[in-house]
Amino acid sequence: MVRVSMPGGDCLVGFERRVIERESGESVGPFLSVLVLHYLAGCSALVPTGKVITFREVPGGDVYYPAFRSRTIETIRAKFSSDPSLLRTAGERIGGTAIKMGSAGVRILLFPKIPVTVVVSEGDDEVPGSANLLFDETAPRFLPTEDLVVVVGSLICSVLKKAV
Repeated sequence: MVRVSMPGGDCLVGFERRVIERESGESVGPFLSVLVLHYLAGCSALVPTGKVITFREVPGGDVYYPAFRSRTIETIRAKFSSDPSLLRTAGERIGGTAIKMGSAGVRILLFPKIPVTVVVSEGDDEVPGSANLLFDETAPRFLPTEDLVVVVGSLICSVLKKAV
């Protein structure tokens, strides 16, 4: 068994039985199973550098940016920019670390070697709120761009919204 830590609960990968499940024995389904396997296939001795990049700086990120923006950035902005403290609270509930960026920021370990930084800035009467997600520059070495769109769009948004 291989344990893969992630928000929402660790996954256990049983190669002999060919299953991926939560510690409770609950199946994670095909979507998350594929992402865990892709992560394990791309895993190496490389460690995150701490230097963050935007999604557009990920190889091919410009091509996927419209979908990433509408699925992920706008979802985070709509949920947290009116009350940025909720982002910090939700992030800490899922094991993230509050950081000083924007009105509120949190760094979440998506997988053990893929930290994702979520930042929101509160708007006012003249300027609307905003949000962004930043990746460690090494993230594309662990997961393909297509997976980063899906992982962040579905997984990070989902666990943050549930943690509020």
